[in-house]
Amino acid sequence: MKEARSLLIWNRVRQECSRIEEKLALLKAEERELMERRRAAEQKITSIGTPSDDDIDGKINLALAQQELWLVNKDEERFFERRFTEESSLREKKREKEAEAKRYKAALSADTLALYHRVIDLIPDNPVVEVRRRSCMGCYLPLSAAQMEEWERGRRLIVCGECGRILV
Repeated sequence: MKEARSLLIWNRVRQECSRIEEKLALLKAEERELMERRRAAEQKITSIGTPSDDDIDGKINLALAQQELWLVNKDEERFFERRFTEESSLREKKREKEAEAKRYKAALSADTLALYHRVIDLIPDNPVVEVRRRSCMGCYLPLSAAQMEEWERGRRLIVCGECGRILV
C-alpha cells in the first residue's frame, strides 16, 4: 500500500511539473505575441513614411502609429518585469518538484513503473486514481467485490476493471 501511495504522489508531482512547463510556455508565447505587435507597429510607421507638411491625415496616422508603438513598448516593459519574477519562481518550483518526483520514483519498483507506463500509454490523463466509497475516482464506477478485497489487502497494485486506471 505504501508503494501505491508513492505512485500516486509521484504521478501528481509529475503533473504539477507539466503544469509549470505549460505556464513557462505561455510566457514565451506572450513574448512572441508582443514581438509580433512591435513588428507590426514598426512596419506601420515605415509604411506611412514621413508625411508632407500639408498632409494632415498622414501626420495623424503617423502619430497614431507612433502612439501604438509606444503602447507596445510599455506593454513589453511591464511584461519583462513580470516575466522575470514569474519565470524565476516557476523554474525554482519546477526544480523542487523534479527533486520530489525523483525521491518518490526511487521508492517505486520496476514492476510498478512498468505498469504505470503501460497505463499512461492508454490513459494519458490521470492514470493513477484513488478509491473512495468503494469506487474508482477515474470512472466513478463501483469496484467489484473481488477487486475491492484485493485492493484492501494491498499486496499488489490493482487496475480498475472498467477504465484501466491504477487504483490507490
